Amino acid sequence: MLRGRTPPLPRDPEVHGHPRRRLLDDLCPHGLHLLSPRPAGPQLRQRDASCPARGLLPRLDEPQRRRTQKENSVLAREVEGDRCAAAKCEHTCNDRGDFEVECSCREGYELGPDGASCIDIDECVLQLSDCRLDSQRCLNTPGSFKCIRTLSCGTGYALDGRTEQCIDVDECNLGTHDCGTLYQCRNTQGSFRCDPKKCATTELMNPRTGECVPVDCPPGYEAKEGQCLDIDECQLPDVCGNFEECINAPGSFRCQEIGDLCNRGFALDKATGFCADVNECLDGTHLCGEHLCINLVGSFKCRCSAGFEFNATTLRCEDVDECTKFPGHMCLAHSTCVNTIGSFECTCEPGFALGADGRTCEDIDECAADSSLCAQECVNTPGSFRCACRAGFSLAADGVACEDIDECRAGARRGVELCMGGCTNTVGSFRCECPSGFEVDVDGVTCRDLDECALGECPQPDQICVNTIGAFKCHRVRCPRHYTHDPVLKNRCNRGPGACKRLSETQCRKHPVHVSWQYIAIPRHVNISSQRTSVVLFSMKGPAAPEYHMQFELQLINARPENPSVLPAIRSNFLLQKGAERNSAVIALRDSLDGPQVVELELALRLSVGGEFRSKFVANLIVHVSQHRPQPVVEHRRRRHHDFFF
Repeated sequence: MLRGRTPPLPRDPEVHGHPRRRLLDDLCPHGLHLLSPRPAGPQLRQRDASCPARGLLPRLDEPQRRRTQKENSVLAREVEGDRCAAAKCEHTCNDRGDFEVECSCREGYELGPDGASCIDIDECVLQLSDCRLDSQRCLNTPGSFKCIRTLSCGTGYALDGRTEQCIDVDECNLGTHDCGTLYQCRNTQGSFRCDPKKCATTELMNPRTGECVPVDCPPGYEAKEGQCLDIDECQLPDVCGNFEECINAPGSFRCQEIGDLCNRGFALDKATGFCADVNECLDGTHLCGEHLCINLVGSFKCRCSAGFEFNATTLRCEDVDECTKFPGHMCLAHSTCVNTIGSFECTCEPGFALGADGRTCEDIDECAADSSLCAQECVNTPGSFRCACRAGFSLAADGVACEDIDECRAGARRGVELCMGGCTNTVGSFRCECPSGFEVDVDGVTCRDLDECALGECPQPDQICVNTIGAFKCHRVRCPRHYTHDPVLKNRCNRGPGACKRLSETQCRKHPVHVSWQYIAIPRHVNISSQRTSVVLFSMKGPAAPEYHMQFELQLINARPENPSVLPAIRSNFLLQKGAERNSAVIALRDSLDGPQVVELELALRLSVGGEFRSKFVANLIVHVSQHRPQPVVEHRRRRHHDFFF
């Protein structure tokens, strides 16, 4: 049989403020007691409680932000033996000594419906927290809650992570103020103030550092308000003897007999009764110090040493600040003038040394003084030096060491082939290798094509040797039917008598007078830039007489790539253009070709005289496109277009 008390309930508008606390037991019919209400909440009313057959009467107390263990809900259980162990209370078990034990919960929890477990009270949902709605949000925690600030503290304040309160930032201690050296920082709430620094009357403020430094005054003067003012010794007691009067002077004083009417610089001559000049240089009352004293009538003056000048007011030799008085003239370029007592000094900038005249700063040749400054080359500069590297090296990040340049890798990154056959990096340089059919030129970089035809590589005497880039080709001219080999030109076949047999003269003219073959070798991917729209391969010339007229026609017979990946040439890759001379034409390459492949072109020439067709000539143009790219520097140095005449 379970009995228990209800947990504390939130503030009920209908109950709060009543002169007497009402009992929930009053809500149950006669003979029944309240067992446990539903979980406490803002909307709980008296009618929400349930009344079992038996129960303990709870008290309806006002809600608090924290609940004590005594105020927490409890539930009694009727058990035997070790009754608290059997009760399975989650937090605290209280053996009441009768037939019941009570389960209670710690502050911030309420007893669950099972009478043993403890459930956290969500003060945020129940609006039991004291968080400010305009600037804080409530965060529920096990058994309690936190108020988290949602607004920034503003300028001059910082949030205290422990108390969640905005506290003043002391800019003066943190050094975040912008008061200058002549001002003292004073912290205020949310800000700071800059108060002007004040020095004592015997001190003078340094305008650069803001420090108060003592004013060093000569004898007879005292420091007041940052200046050296004369001390009136005559105001001091017992300065002069009896029957003497005190005469104050700048930085000094003198005693004379009462009634002495002599002016300053004169004294009464008792022998003559007249005022006589006082020789301050002899009696030691002058202020020249180590400088030469010159007596004057009624006074004296100092002949100051070099670097000093006489001040007629103070009667002293004062140092001349040559640096300020003659700016830019005492010390020359690359130096700084520093005043000294009676003179000045010139200090040189780093990298310069003071010359013999003490005013000129001469550049120090660091390279000559220390040969180990740089790994390779040392270049002296005004006031400093810099390290340089020889060709094939680059300066390292430390500005001293030299690192080898991998020309092969650098060229590959830029998409430039330094060598045709292969590039091998060496210390400070690189070495080129050439493929078969080439040899390294004298520059060590260019691969020079070997002219195999000059070595007589073709086995048959009637074959025409064509030197290609990196190889050679042997061609045998096979004349068409009714054509015979030209006795002089191996690349030409002349029309024989049988070609026009049983043909009229007009029909015979349609057969070429002769057929020739021309050969040229070019590298693959010839660079054709915007400045050079085409590359001339062949040029042709006919009779230049005005009665002759030539008509040219170009056809592509075939293109034979040597492997499937090579793109074959087409007719639009070539241009047939009018030449500069009369009855001449040129064949030019307008697009770069892939290789290796062999392209066969046919050029037909029709000759007219006086407007009448007379004869025809045919030239077969064989273009060998190499598998090699052009050389980077000498791209077209050895390729010349072929000229031929009809």
